[in-house]
Amino acid sequence: MNNKIHSAFFIGGLIIFVILVYNFGVNEIIENIYKTGVWFLPIVGIWGFVYLINTCAWFIIIDGFNSPLKFSKIFSITLSGFAINYITPVASMGGEPYRIYALKNFIGLDKSVSSTILYTMIHYTSHFLFWLTAIALLAIYSPLSFTLTVILIALAAVLILLILFFISRHKKGVLVSLYRLLGKISFFNKYFGEKYFKEDSIIKIDKEITSFYNKRKKAFYLSLILDYLGRIVASIEFLFILKSIGADISFFDAIFISAASSLIMNIIFFVPMELGIREGSLMLVMNALKYGSGIGVYIGLVNRIREFFWILVGLLLIQFNKYGIKKGNIMEDLL
Repeated sequence: MNNKIHSAFFIGGLIIFVILVYNFGVNEIIENIYKTGVWFLPIVGIWGFVYLINTCAWFIIIDGFNSPLKFSKIFSITLSGFAINYITPVASMGGEPYRIYALKNFIGLDKSVSSTILYTMIHYTSHFLFWLTAIALLAIYSPLSFTLTVILIALAAVLILLILFFISRHKKGVLVSLYRLLGKISFFNKYFGEKYFKEDSIIKIDKEITSFYNKRKKAFYLSLILDYLGRIVASIEFLFILKSIGADISFFDAIFISAASSLIMNIIFFVPMELGIREGSLMLVMNALKYGSGIGVYIGLVNRIREFFWILVGLLLIQFNKYGIKKGNIMEDLL
């Protein structure tokens, strides 16, 4: 990757990071770390394991065993990709272009695009499965009113349909049908049509996407299971946070807090680091569990400080990785 592009990702991300930390307040960060005490180390550390699991899922998609990329390189790209996602408004997907850029000179443009799209699709699918798990646990272990039961059944039905839709796209592809659908729109044809994009390249990338499910089905499900497992492991963070203030919760409660709060945050997906949304969602969830809204705000603050740490690590890795990647013009291949 061109070092200038790497530096642009790094400098742009660092500027946003500094703004977010400034708005949050350095004193606020120090006070909450002090309040959390020694529990802050496992709170931060558990996410190192989560990112390792995420990397394993992506490593399988890339077919890392047969590529020149080492696991450590994919791990660093994973961390940087998530760091950019955290600070990116509008669907928090700024990390995907970085992943493509970072992989291009190692495995080629087609595979870098297809593997990034595949992981994003699997990451969403595992999220839907995680929310379904929370609904199932809630139905089994908690008394539900008729109204809540109807709402949960409707939500479960929507999630199942979304899972089936994503799996169907793994089978049949996503880019070609989307490209041809958009091709019927005059505005798209004028600015993004065949004049600017090669349909042959899109077809080739789509074939990479479909071949993963159709020819490497075991790898597909293993990648999905690993990413789902990452979400379960991430729930342990809430156990640690509440332990730090003497609150004792079950692992089921931790999964419910993680799933319910993330569902609310994903409904409102256009705010960088979900500013204000996270605290509000956690207040609602903790009230539902009879813990009080104040604890929800505290959890949100600790979540955010943990993210600051991993964002900084990810951004530093962007700058570090630029020295190990060759220069290349990705736009010549894309356009």
